[in-house]
Amino acid sequence: MSLDYGFAWMMILFRSIGVILQLPVIAGRQIPIPVRISLGACLATLLAGIVPAARVPAQLPTLVTVVVIELIIGLAMGFVVRLAFGAVDMAGRLISTEIGLMASPGLGAPEPASEPLAALLSTFAVVLFFLFGAHQMVLTAFAKSFYMAGAGRGSFDVNAADSLIRSTALLIELGLRIAAPFIAMNFLITLAFSVLGRAVPKMNVFIVSFSARALVGFGLLSVAGALIARYLFVEFGAMPFRMLQLLPRS
Repeated sequence: MSLDYGFAWMMILFRSIGVILQLPVIAGRQIPIPVRISLGACLATLLAGIVPAARVPAQLPTLVTVVVIELIIGLAMGFVVRLAFGAVDMAGRLISTEIGLMASPGLGAPEPASEPLAALLSTFAVVLFFLFGAHQMVLTAFAKSFYMAGAGRGSFDVNAADSLIRSTALLIELGLRIAAPFIAMNFLITLAFSVLGRAVPKMNVFIVSFSARALVGFGLLSVAGALIARYLFVEFGAMPFRMLQLLPRS
């Protein structure tokens, strides 16, 4: 094994670790660190022989800078992949609130014990990710990234920051679109029971509306799977292009 091959292998490893660190949490459990490193080593071994040749920097500071840049590129590409799952997590928390369940604020990974609905939708998104073949498209985009920004010569496109901002905005939009039917349902039920409470003052509107909101909400959730799958199918299809938008065009 030549020194240049070993250097290319190491650069691919660091870029792949950046992507793997952003992998979604499955059932509330993080992927163990040794498993992540092993996955990165496997990707590096598979791609080291087909990516453009790389040369070892002559100075140590340059080598450290190159390693940091490769890791940052991998983190940015992985962040784009993680955004789709973050949108589902956000939608799960919004839906939980709208149908009367408790949900923690924020965009972190949902805990199955305290957020069962958000965790269910997050797991559903992971299943669809592999069912739609999105993992193959992500791996293809990752391999192509070395032809746009070679191993050891990584750099970002001048509009990479704008691309990340637009991707983050799309995360919020996607989460709201998924939760929109449940937001509308909660509004209509609240409006209907407000009118009913004025007509029948003795009725305990709060208790009755809470039960109705949960019943209608779970009924709506039972038929919303196809809608969520359609949104994610489009999102997963655009994911590789957004990953490569971060890199300079050749």
